[in-house]
Amino acid sequence: MCEKVTMENDIIVVGAGPCGSFSALTAAKLGAKVTVFEEHPVIGAPSHCAGHLSLSGLKRLGLELPPFLIENMFKSAIFFSPSGKQFSVNFSSPVTCVVNRELFDRYLAEIASNTGARFFLGSRVKGLIQQKNLTKGVIVHKRDRIEKIMCNIVIDAEGNPSKILKNAGLKQPKNRIFVKAVSAEVNNIKDVENDRVEVYLDNKVADGFYAWIIPKRNGTAKIGLATRRGNPKQCLEQFLRKHKIASVKLRKSQITGLSFHLIPLGGPISKTFADGLLIVGDAASQVKPTTGGGIITGLTCAETAGKIATQAVREGNYSESFLKRYEEQWRQKIGFDMKTMLFARKLLNNLSNREVDKLFDIATKLRLEETLVQVKDVDFQGKELLRVARRPSAFTALAYFLFFAIT
Repeated sequence: MCEKVTMENDIIVVGAGPCGSFSALTAAKLGAKVTVFEEHPVIGAPSHCAGHLSLSGLKRLGLELPPFLIENMFKSAIFFSPSGKQFSVNFSSPVTCVVNRELFDRYLAEIASNTGARFFLGSRVKGLIQQKNLTKGVIVHKRDRIEKIMCNIVIDAEGNPSKILKNAGLKQPKNRIFVKAVSAEVNNIKDVENDRVEVYLDNKVADGFYAWIIPKRNGTAKIGLATRRGNPKQCLEQFLRKHKIASVKLRKSQITGLSFHLIPLGGPISKTFADGLLIVGDAASQVKPTTGGGIITGLTCAETAGKIATQAVREGNYSESFLKRYEEQWRQKIGFDMKTMLFARKLLNNLSNREVDKLFDIATKLRLEETLVQVKDVDFQGKELLRVARRPSAFTALAYFLFFAIT
């Protein structure tokens, strides 16, 4: 293999997923020279999640998606307990949507490219170039050659697991707080409300997490689950064919697409910056511990990373002492919510199926849906919890719910 050394970049972004492209878009808008390296030959493939996003989160990020990306919109969610008890939350207008993840990823990359960021596909970053612990570039494997690409700052958005984290000596997410997820596309789904997401809690099917049905507009759906133990594909088959409620709706369904991925639920890693380096998205475990959703929170941090990296380029300062403001800013935005959600996840992980059933009884008795329907932003669950809990009836319901969960 031949080797080539180039120096044409202010910022190199590793990974062209949503967080990588949004970091690149933000920095390019501000005038930085940005190059993005993506190991796969096609952006968005393979897809790693269902693409269920909050409308408020998209709006806050300034993302107005074209209609062809949106597969459905939802104003309701129904939850099923292990024994089949139901609890629903109904809003007056849509609060979430589901997008075609492959097209969504390509859309973000396209607008980043149109803004000036350069994308190289089929280019695997093998490691960092470091000089006295300062990151100065990346080593890229492109087909039949290896290139050393120099830059001022690297933004690691490669997802999980991250080779760069290890290369930089930063701590990895804790393995014991991962769940193994499987997502599938199915056809011929029956007896579902088109504007309602379905969530199934059952440790026998999805230990330590949940299963879901996300209907699309054409009689198909996205289904999936995540589990701490067991084979996720086998768990999905059990959900599809044997679950007493879901199997009725999916009796005639066939799987038309299948993907697997790990979801980190332990909250963000302890440090997301180093000399000449920023970590964003799944690589930084910037994922909601309650639902496993990481796109909106990741994009929030990616936008911050793009801004801070560009500031560093303008000032010529790529030190840890300067780049730590990235972590200070993203933790100010989502840190409290992440801590609250992690606390909730640990409580939920300790509940048996029988205890989950009792919680459904309590939620119904105390009309908890009246509290939850006041939630205006599903991405910032900690702040929303404090806001709605100011009402006496809401506080009573939530306190009762929490008390039961910890006793």
